[in-house]
Amino acid sequence: MKLSHGFAKVLLLLAVCATPALADISRAAFTSAIEGREPVDQLSQLGNDKTSVYFFTEITGLNGHTITHRWEFGGEPRFEISFSVGADRWRVWSNKTLAPEMTGEWKVVVLDEAGFILRTELLNYVAASAPAEPAPAAQ
Repeated sequence: MKLSHGFAKVLLLLAVCATPALADISRAAFTSAIEGREPVDQLSQLGNDKTSVYFFTEITGLNGHTITHRWEFGGEPRFEISFSVGADRWRVWSNKTLAPEMTGEWKVVVLDEAGFILRTELLNYVAASAPAEPAPAAQ
């Protein structure tokens, strides 16, 4: 079925209107832990000697809607979890255990319930540095 140009514009307009105008992802970050519903740090890179990582999102203006965290590696979805937003300001997080051999760029895409991208963040998962050799004892 071929869509007319005008009909395609109407579909696009309806899709844009499906997400409230004041909706926002006010914060999004990879972090090593969550404490008190807040990220303890913000990571852009993680060594593969660590295998657990969290993705934190603060959402505003989407009360009653659903958002999804889609974890991707190598351009392929690896894990997806959806959250019901329960207030005008809502904080959620997901976590993933990474296999040490899966180094490279990990991506979390935050989607609304219609599948539109609200935010994308990247994490470089790298080979951990070899531990330093202890210095010889002074004689």
